[in-house]
Amino acid sequence: MHASNLEIVRLNNLKLAAKIISEQLKHGVHFGKRVGVGSEFEQYRYYEPGDDPKRIDWKYFSRSGKHMIKESQTESHLNIRILLDLSGSMNYAENGIKRLDYANSLIASLAYLGNQQGDSLSFFTFQEGKVTQKVAPSPKAFQRIIYHLEEEKAAGSWPIRQQDFPELKSKQKELIIFVSDFLQKESEWIDIVEQMRHPKKEIVLFQILGDQELNFNQKGNLKFYDLESDQVVTLDGDSVRRNYQVAISAYLEKLEKSFQHPQVHYYQVKLSDSISEVISRFLDERSFS
Repeated sequence: MHASNLEIVRLNNLKLAAKIISEQLKHGVHFGKRVGVGSEFEQYRYYEPGDDPKRIDWKYFSRSGKHMIKESQTESHLNIRILLDLSGSMNYAENGIKRLDYANSLIASLAYLGNQQGDSLSFFTFQEGKVTQKVAPSPKAFQRIIYHLEEEKAAGSWPIRQQDFPELKSKQKELIIFVSDFLQKESEWIDIVEQMRHPKKEIVLFQILGDQELNFNQKGNLKFYDLESDQVVTLDGDSVRRNYQVAISAYLEKLEKSFQHPQVHYYQVKLSDSISEVISRFLDERSFS
């Protein structure tokens, strides 16, 4: 039987939680085999701009009309950069599960899988307008990521003004995993994702939202707390429901369209979604080389 998200969060032990979640995943599902230009044939993949045309299997092309490249297993490893939003809105909770705790368990599990495969891991946080590298690639990067995740506190707001972050603009081949609620006043998070885009990068965005944030079906007089500004507003649930549902649907549709770029993959995740199933879906769908 799979442990529930609440049971996993209540463990208060991210390393153990990551191990439990990894064991819940389907057997044989991994980040992806490391493939390159070795001699032992492993699989085909589509030709991409920048590939050496000499690697195209022309015999396969003559049969299928498709430009395919043969790839084989190598010892190369994946560079994984993990980014976590620590804005105050990450403190949002539903049914006993805080968004930040869910995010931490998700990140710990993904880092655990990467560590098991010998991938290079690094960890960055976003808080009050600053991007901070907490963990650099090293043999002990996984343990250090777990340490920081267990110590991190969400607080404050992300500024609206557009900023330049050179540390996000590397041109090396890497997988970027960005975990946030992606709730913004203007286009703050969209601008940051745009800064990171590069042909050599795969960017995976996990947006974690509560069921009430998506659907909002509360009734009666309700107090709304802004987790970033500490403002409190009392409103009637019935009167705001329709406008809220229209506004959140329009916002999420706009956000999804903004993230529709090559090599950018956007996953909307609910706090009620099984963490292991979220990761399984991600791993099943990914096609990174």
